[in-house]
Amino acid sequence: MTIKEYDIENLHCAECGSRIEAGIEKLPEVESANLDYEHKRLSIKYHQVVDDPLSRLYQVASNIDPGVVFILHPVSMSSKLSSLFWVFLGIGAGLLIAGEFLPYTFQPWMGILGWFLVGHRVLAQAIKSLAQKKVFTEHFLMSLATIGALILGEYLEAGAVMIFYEFGEWLEDKALEHSRQMIKNKLNIKTEIAHLKTEDDVQDKPLSAISAGDVIIVYPGERIPLDGTIIKGDSTVDTSSLTGESEPLYVGKGTEIYAGFLNNSGMLELQVKSVASESTISRILKLIENAGAAKSPQEKFITRFARIYTPAVVGAALLVFLIPTLLGAEAAIWFKRSLVFLIVSCPCALVISVPLTFFLGIGIAAKKGIIIKGTSYLDILRQVRTLVFDKTGTLTTGEMQIEKIYVNGDFDPEVLLEVLWLCEYNSSHPFSRAVKKAYQGKFDSQQVKAYSEFPGKGILLVYGKDRLVAGSEEFLTNMGFLDLIHPPHQSVVHLAKNGFYLGCITFSDEVKPGMKEAIGRLKKQGIKKTIMLSGDRIPKAEKVAQDLGIDEFYAELLPEEKLAKLEDIINTNEGKTAFVGDGLNDAPALARADVGIAMGGIGNQASIESADIVLLNDRPQQLVEAFILSRQTGNMVTQNIVLALGIKTLIMLLGVFGIAGLWEAVLGDVGVTILVIFNSLRLLRYKADT
Repeated sequence: MTIKEYDIENLHCAECGSRIEAGIEKLPEVESANLDYEHKRLSIKYHQVVDDPLSRLYQVASNIDPGVVFILHPVSMSSKLSSLFWVFLGIGAGLLIAGEFLPYTFQPWMGILGWFLVGHRVLAQAIKSLAQKKVFTEHFLMSLATIGALILGEYLEAGAVMIFYEFGEWLEDKALEHSRQMIKNKLNIKTEIAHLKTEDDVQDKPLSAISAGDVIIVYPGERIPLDGTIIKGDSTVDTSSLTGESEPLYVGKGTEIYAGFLNNSGMLELQVKSVASESTISRILKLIENAGAAKSPQEKFITRFARIYTPAVVGAALLVFLIPTLLGAEAAIWFKRSLVFLIVSCPCALVISVPLTFFLGIGIAAKKGIIIKGTSYLDILRQVRTLVFDKTGTLTTGEMQIEKIYVNGDFDPEVLLEVLWLCEYNSSHPFSRAVKKAYQGKFDSQQVKAYSEFPGKGILLVYGKDRLVAGSEEFLTNMGFLDLIHPPHQSVVHLAKNGFYLGCITFSDEVKPGMKEAIGRLKKQGIKKTIMLSGDRIPKAEKVAQDLGIDEFYAELLPEEKLAKLEDIINTNEGKTAFVGDGLNDAPALARADVGIAMGGIGNQASIESADIVLLNDRPQQLVEAFILSRQTGNMVTQNIVLALGIKTLIMLLGVFGIAGLWEAVLGDVGVTILVIFNSLRLLRYKADT
C-alpha cells in the first residue's frame, strides 16, 4: 500500500473538488482519496502501483476542471487575480453603466460587451464544461442565468451578476487564505537553523545537516531547534507553543527538552536526540496537517448532499418556468424568476464552510497543546456521554512515593527495599520509579539467572543465589506464602526472599491538582457518567473515586481485564465513550474506545501514536478545553448549514413570488458563502471559559 500527497493549483470551486475526489476514488488502483479544499491538498492511498499516477489524476480532473494542476512538492499558493483581470472588470463595469445613459439602440452592444469583459473567465470555464457534457457546474449555470438575463434585455443586471460573482469568488479565496495563514502563523514554531558546536567553534547549520548525537548551542530568546538533552547550562523555557502551559519550566543538566520550546534566559548546550524529521514537533505538525484526511460525518454528508443539491435546484428552476407558462402565465416573467434558482444552485457555501470550521477547530486545539488527529474525532468528542479514566497517571499524579514499610519479624527494612529494587530494576511500573528514588544499589545484570514478570500480579527473579518475589497479596498467596500483613487503604507490594516472607511496602500518590474541578466542568458539558478503572485495591480506588466525584469505579483489574471492562461499558452505556489514559500502558484501551485521549503526551511517542487525541501537558483543564472546543466547533458547523440552506431557500421562495431578482440571487449564492466563512472565523475568538 502506498500513500501519495499532492498540492493542488487552480482549484477555485469547492464542488469541483468534491467531484474530483469522487472520480479519483473510482480509479481501480485507488483505495481511498481525500481532497482537503482548505489546504488545497490531495491525499491518495493506492493499493497497487501504477506507472504514471499523475496522468490518471489529470484524466479525471480534465473532465471536471481542466485547469487543475497536481504537484507532488509543496508550493506557495496565491489567491490573487491577475492585474489584467481587474482591468477587464473595470472597463466592463464602465461600459455597463455607460450603456444605461446612452440611447436604447446602443444599450445591447454596450451591455453584451461589458458582460463579456467582466465574465470572460466564467464563460471560458462554462464552455469547457459544456464541451465535456457537464451541465451542473457553477460556471455553466451562472453563464446560462446571465445569458437569460441578456435575452430579457436586463444588460446591467446580467453584468452586475457576473461582477458580484467574480468579486465574491475573490473574497472567498482571500477569506480562505486568511484563515489558512492565521492557523499557519499560530503553528509556525519551527526554526530552520541550529548552532552546531564543533571542536574549534560554533557554526550555523540547516537542521538537515544536524545528526543525532551532535551538540548544539541555544542562546537566550531562541527556540529549541531539535529534541535533545541538556548537557550544560540551565534556564527557564516557555513550553506554551506546544503544551499550552503558560508557566515557565525550569530546565538544567540532564533535562530532556523538545523542539519548539522557547529558551528564556540561560545559554544551553544540547545533545541532539533525533533528527529534524523525527522530532516531536515535526510529528505533531504532520498529524495536524493530515487531520483533514479523517473526515467527520458532517463533511461526508455534505459531500454526498452537494452531488444531488445542484441537479435538484436546476430541476426546480425548470419547473418554476414550465408550470406557470403552461398554465397561461407570461413566459418572460417566469423565465426570469427561474434564473434565480440557477444562480443559487451551487452548494459552495456548505462544501467550503463545514471543512473550514473543523480545520479551524483543529488548529486552535493545536495552539493550546491539544493534538486532534482528525475532524472525525473532534466531532465524536461532542457526542461523548460516558468518560472512562485510568487512575494512575491520569487522575493521580502517577508519582508514587513509599509511604510505609511493614516488616515481618526481625528483618531489616533495608532488605525489603533491596529486594523490591532488584525486582523492579528493569520495570517501567510507577513503583519502580519510587523505589529507585529511595534506594541506591549496584545492579549486576550478570547475576540475573531468571526473570519473569506477570503484568498486574508480580515479579519472580533469581539474582545470584537468591530467589526473590515481589507482587500482590494474591500473587504471594498463590505461591504458598501465608499470614501476610494486611495494611489498610494502601497500594501495596509484598516481598519474599529464599522462601521467607519479608513483609510489604505501601505506596501513595496524589490526585492531580484541578482534577476534581475539571470533572465537575465536564459534567456540565454533557458527560452523563464518569467511570474509573484501576488495578489498585478496592479501598484505595474507592477513596480516589469519592474524592473526585467519580460516578463508578472498578478496582483490582489486570490490564486485560481493564480492556474487557471497557468493552462492557461501551456496550451498555448511551452515547459515545471516551477513554482517558496516560498512553504508556493502555494503548489497547485508547484504541478500542470511540475516542482515545492520552494526557501528558509531550515526548511520549507511544501516546502520540496510539491515541486519537493527545493532550501535551498534564493539566486537567486541557481535557475540559477539548470538550468545550468540540462543542463550539459542532455548533458553528450547524449554524453554517442552517445559514446556507436557510438563506438559499429564502432567496428561492422570494424568487418564485417575484420579490428577489438576480441581484439578490447572486448575493444569496456568493454572499452566503462569504458569510459562513466569516462566521467560521469567529471560532478564532474561542475562550475556554465560555
